[in-house]
Amino acid sequence: MAHDDLTREDLVETGPETAAPSADGVSAHERAMEIFKAREFEGEALRMGQVLRRVRETLGLEIADVSRDTLMRKDYLMWIERMEVGELPGGGYLTAILNTYAKYLKLPEKEVIRVYSQECGAVQEVQNDAPVPKIGEIGPEKSRWPLAVAAAALLVVLGAGAIGVSQLVRPNVELEPQAGVVAVNGARDSLFADVETSKRPAPKDLPLELVAVKQGWLEVRGADGTIFRSRVMAEGESYFPRLNAGWTVSARDGSAFEWRVGDVTVGPLGPEATPVFSASIDEQISRAADAAAPAMAANGGNKASR
Repeated sequence: MAHDDLTREDLVETGPETAAPSADGVSAHERAMEIFKAREFEGEALRMGQVLRRVRETLGLEIADVSRDTLMRKDYLMWIERMEVGELPGGGYLTAILNTYAKYLKLPEKEVIRVYSQECGAVQEVQNDAPVPKIGEIGPEKSRWPLAVAAAALLVVLGAGAIGVSQLVRPNVELEPQAGVVAVNGARDSLFADVETSKRPAPKDLPLELVAVKQGWLEVRGADGTIFRSRVMAEGESYFPRLNAGWTVSARDGSAFEWRVGDVTVGPLGPEATPVFSASIDEQISRAADAAAPAMAANGGNKASR
């Protein structure tokens, strides 16, 4: 049967051809399985998306090869390897793609899906298998209404008593007004201080990314509260958020991450050793476009060099 006559199921069952053993007698498939079992490559710990990529490369395959043989889109495969599952359509696509990809690479499908889901926890279909709790929602929500009523009543009683006592013992001294503490979004304040917001519309395909300049925890949320990333990122790791979608980003240390557009460094996510909570990603677009404008102009297009 000619290659062009194979069905999708035939191609997945067949998978990549096993390369001949190397000089040490170890085949490419055996080396790929070692990477899968160890979750490590050249001393670097790997997440499951990276494992799939390293296994593919060890087998001498390009994304285009896998796409051709499995009939899956190349961008879907790239998003799977980068664990950017928020870009994938819903309706079970993630599990289906993982199953097909693992089967093609001759990896245990259920193990790949289980580990990938636990490490990702980004969309509903994997949250059902390994949910990633939102901040402050570790346990199941319980009704707080009776407790709230009791607490409010207690505060009223205590407040009334405190006012009565203060009227009896208050000295006749006028207190100076004290400066209040104002919560400031660290990312907004430190990243573009004293920079005028651009009047020029930002390009729709601006390659704005968050890069970890040192190890740090990052959480990226969609407008509906969906968690697209919530984990510790290693130094040098990056994430491309979706723009103009109402996404927000939080970090335990704002200085651990910086905004970049291609090779252009825009600025840090936040000040040194300062947490950043729910900073708007869309608010950075026009300023990032201004910072990257010279590089874009030099490239003769609307994308900064990478």
